[in-house]
Amino acid sequence: MKSTEAAHLVETYRHVIGRLQNEAAVPTADAASRDFLDLAQSIEHQELARLNATRLAERARRLQIALTRMADGEYGVCSECGTAIPPKRLLAIPDATTCVACQERLEHAGF
Repeated sequence: MKSTEAAHLVETYRHVIGRLQNEAAVPTADAASRDFLDLAQSIEHQELARLNATRLAERARRLQIALTRMADGEYGVCSECGTAIPPKRLLAIPDATTCVACQERLEHAGF
């Protein structure tokens, strides 16, 4: 594995953790001081904030797994077939654990 792939993975992880810390706060709805439309909009904003926090937390979890794979010397190796994951795929998806062929096979098997 190249040091640029490792640096990109660590940078991506730090970015996601930073976003999670900054954006994960879910605003509260104050029903007493708002009319119905303001309250509805506030609740929608809360739901979007929760969804965003959930997605960021899941991404951070996948990146943490990738960092563990890196420490174990398994980063960049397909967990399904054992071949090398192309560097361009790792740059696009730093938390990828499968090569393109295995990922396509897994996606088609899921349908």
